[in-house]
Amino acid sequence: MKYTAIINDQTYEIEISANNSVLVNGEPHTIDFRSIDGIALFSLLIDNASWETLVQREGDQYRVVIDGHLHVVDVQDERTRKIVKATKGAVAATGEIAIKAPMPGLVREVNVNAGDAVKARQSIVILEAMKMENEIRAPREGIVKEIRVKAGDKVEQGQVLVVVK
Repeated sequence: MKYTAIINDQTYEIEISANNSVLVNGEPHTIDFRSIDGIALFSLLIDNASWETLVQREGDQYRVVIDGHLHVVDVQDERTRKIVKATKGAVAATGEIAIKAPMPGLVREVNVNAGDAVKARQSIVILEAMKMENEIRAPREGIVKEIRVKAGDKVEQGQVLVVVK
């Protein structure tokens, strides 16, 4: 699986392979990452160097404390990264916007109601496609004007899920 991690405006391309092998910007590393307390304390081993870390997740953002230093990490999987690149600059700052299904799938959850205020990148709908759950997020802040799907609906690529104004 490929991911993009953004830390302090630096972008890192990460590819997770088998046997605890990870490529970071094409450079191989051996990594072991295990929970210590089952909540937020982890043991991190990178190329035989060891750290105790605290990790707090909020959506696609992680707050990671390593060796007393806080790192805010934004993580996107490959599919999300492609969607963001494809829509960059295409979202109007005002007016109505139709949030569409990026792929065919099954609506698992609708996380908003008509009239709700939403923030940019807030989860709107959970769409299952190819046995994976995908969070469909608001491209900008606004008010939910209309919801056109419900949990259990099958949708086609490009079908409008929610309208935000």
